[in-house]
Amino acid sequence: MKNLFVRTLTGIAFTGVVIGSLLLSKYTFGVLFLFVMLVGLHEFFNFFKNAEISPNRWLAKAIAVVFFITFFLVGSGVLPQISYYCLIPIFLLVFICELYRKKRFPFENMAAGILGLIYIALPLSMISLMVFTPKHEYDPSLLFALFALIWTYDSGAYLFGMTFGRHRLFERISPKKSWEGAVGGALSAVAASWAIAHFFMPSIALHHWIVLSIITVISATFGDLTESLFKRQFNLKDSSNFLPGHGGILDRFDSLFFAVPSVVLYFKLFI
Repeated sequence: MKNLFVRTLTGIAFTGVVIGSLLLSKYTFGVLFLFVMLVGLHEFFNFFKNAEISPNRWLAKAIAVVFFITFFLVGSGVLPQISYYCLIPIFLLVFICELYRKKRFPFENMAAGILGLIYIALPLSMISLMVFTPKHEYDPSLLFALFALIWTYDSGAYLFGMTFGRHRLFERISPKKSWEGAVGGALSAVAASWAIAHFFMPSIALHHWIVLSIITVISATFGDLTESLFKRQFNLKDSSNFLPGHGGILDRFDSLFFAVPSVVLYFKLFI
């Protein structure tokens, strides 16, 4: 009973902080997701503590901050879009700095650092592409819609899985997930996309929202499974205990890491 109370209280507080930060201003949005990114990287690099792998944490976090601020400033209209190209050579610092660290397993250290940047820092930086319009105005509506699709999918998958779940979706990595739950969650997300198209963002056609819901379901599932794979390899239940009753930041945002790039790509190509 106590655990349920703690989990509920944490969930309410966390949801309130996220919604409040998104609604207040672009700066509170930036502070929130910059914080989420840094905590997520900290949790990710902690996976390797007992594996004798030592990624350059501070360098990776510094590069991640540069990534996030660049995407934010381009979205705000402060920097030109060509600034994105300046981010490419920054990755080379991971290799150059490793030459001077004199640590064991330099290849693994560099690989872990690059993976953290690609898996966490890049997707969270790309959120700025969702919350800023082509005219550089701040509008978090699309991000709220993505959160709604993910939440609806997760809730539907849980309810359908608990009720009808018989066939394992990916037993080797996540034994509790079922095909019945995944299908039920997908149908829930499609229903949510209909509601979003009619009541929340009618400026985007219904067929686009249906496609976006399917893209979100597929990408969110793989995002969740990928984090489960990491935790299973390192024998961890949660990425941390940062959010009491909910695990860590990675446990809460794993779906977003795959969903954001997928949704952004669809928008850039078709909307």
